[in-house]
Amino acid sequence: MKTQRQKFLQLGITIFAATVSSLTTVNAYAAWPADKPIRLIVPYAAGGATDILGRAVGNRMAKELKQTIVVENKPGAGSMLGSQQVVRSDPDGYTILLGSISNVLNMYFYKEPLYDLRKDLKPVAQIVSVPNFLAVSKSVPAKNVAELIALAKQKPGELSCATSGVGSSPYLSCELFKVMANIDLINTPFKGGAPAIQSAIGNQTTMVFANEAWPYIDSGQLRGLGVTTIDRSPYAKDVPAISETLPKYDVTAWYGFWVPAKTPDKITNALSEAVEDALKNKEVLNTLKQLGATPKPTNPQEFGEYVNAEIDRWAAITKEMKVEAK
Repeated sequence: MKTQRQKFLQLGITIFAATVSSLTTVNAYAAWPADKPIRLIVPYAAGGATDILGRAVGNRMAKELKQTIVVENKPGAGSMLGSQQVVRSDPDGYTILLGSISNVLNMYFYKEPLYDLRKDLKPVAQIVSVPNFLAVSKSVPAKNVAELIALAKQKPGELSCATSGVGSSPYLSCELFKVMANIDLINTPFKGGAPAIQSAIGNQTTMVFANEAWPYIDSGQLRGLGVTTIDRSPYAKDVPAISETLPKYDVTAWYGFWVPAKTPDKITNALSEAVEDALKNKEVLNTLKQLGATPKPTNPQEFGEYVNAEIDRWAAITKEMKVEAK
């Protein structure tokens, strides 16, 4: 049995250890970013719009922060696998998630999401907003959205729609298109936009919804029929908005950065400032133009408010669509 003196001694050791640990943590945050690479988790396959966006912005942020940023592609489960990896990481500013509207949509497309967006991740900054493009294989006879709808009604359950995974904005774009046009399509999810696009180019699928499809439309590899935003894209003015055929159709994709929930404000603010500076760079802006993306820099509070508004908005839409979570 411990004596009173031994108990006080043990208590003193515990307090000392906790103090040292706390000081070490504080010093680590104070020195951020130290000589240690920052991991940027892209929860989609390499080669897609998210990957291109992450590398362009990440490379510029690395110069602003004077630190290496390493992009890691972690596709799967509609972006949830990569997102979960960030949730489980230390909140020290060395692991960042390039998330998107999919992080919101997963709340409604999956019965048991792998994390709680509001509790487990901390907003850093929105980066861009971008339309999804509806494009078809060149072998498809439809020359516009109305003709595609008519074709789908002639062949119910036969036409296939390539998307970038359950819960992604392209996946939702296809589902909303089906509901509003009253047609029966096979929604075929892939692990990213790039393989989805290739499936349409190779005639493995009839059509594709993807926000990175514009270069393939512009080069003539695919025929662009519409954009999912309420208005036409300033980068592709000849491609009609789907809403011109289906009034009120609107799916605006967006991307932003998150970090683990307990990451200090000092770090999230510094990351947000680095994003804002990166989005002023000419090379980054040229990349965004090629992707058809509009820069939308925000601070952590503004991005958090925007995400919460999106959560409420899509809760109402998916309920009206009677989405069945998988």
